[in-house]
Amino acid sequence: MIINLQIISRNNKKIMKYNRLQEMEAYIRKNRSVSNEELQQLFNISVQTLRRDLKELEDRNVITKVYGGVLAKPEKISAATLPTLSSRLRTNAAAKARIGQLAARQVQDGDVIFVDSGSTAYTMIPYLHQQEVTVISHSLHVMNALTEAENLTGICLGGKLRRETQTFFSDTSFYPYYYPRALLSTRRLPAAYALTNTDFNEGVIKRHVIQNSAEVWIVADHSKFGTVAFNKFFDLEGITGIITDEEPNEKYRQYFKNLKIQLID
Repeated sequence: MIINLQIISRNNKKIMKYNRLQEMEAYIRKNRSVSNEELQQLFNISVQTLRRDLKELEDRNVITKVYGGVLAKPEKISAATLPTLSSRLRTNAAAKARIGQLAARQVQDGDVIFVDSGSTAYTMIPYLHQQEVTVISHSLHVMNALTEAENLTGICLGGKLRRETQTFFSDTSFYPYYYPRALLSTRRLPAAYALTNTDFNEGVIKRHVIQNSAEVWIVADHSKFGTVAFNKFFDLEGITGIITDEEPNEKYRQYFKNLKIQLID
């Protein structure tokens, strides 16, 4: 029997490519946004191979290319296709609960605070049971949680309801508020030391809050460090502090120290 090694080699390469594309698609859909550098390192492929793979995924309407990376392109954006708050709360639940407790300790009786729509920031609310606090938010979930606590007063930023995220959005120039203290989530905190997420409207709200706050605390569990999303909504300069569940590596700690950013873990 004569075995054609060239044919076997070509078939093996096709199988490897098929498997790689399947894994790459699953990874991008899971993370929603991924940098080219991350994909290249994860799959151990050259820049040229990555370009070909992404071209194929783009042709299949799986991704949208953006500068420096890609975004997942879901078949239909709706409340049914996005992670629910309950599912997000279950992800790294213990870490988020610890962060919620630590964040609540930064809030004083009589404070006025802004809490965004992130699941990590949301976990702080049950720990505010002993203070009289006014909570401003654009999140319907946050407003609903406040109805269960008589000591908490809620002010909702108005605007159009975004059903897929259960948040309200409007031109931020119409918001008349100044926030003495803000607690914001971030989807990713990359080594480039910027605050990033994957939702441009959410980024607009976060940027507005940061620019109109006396104190800004970022709440982020350990999984957010070292990864990047493609909507940069602010630099870390001017941030009061970062509350997390695990001490980040030395590079982050030194960077925070240089910027006089408090680190609570």
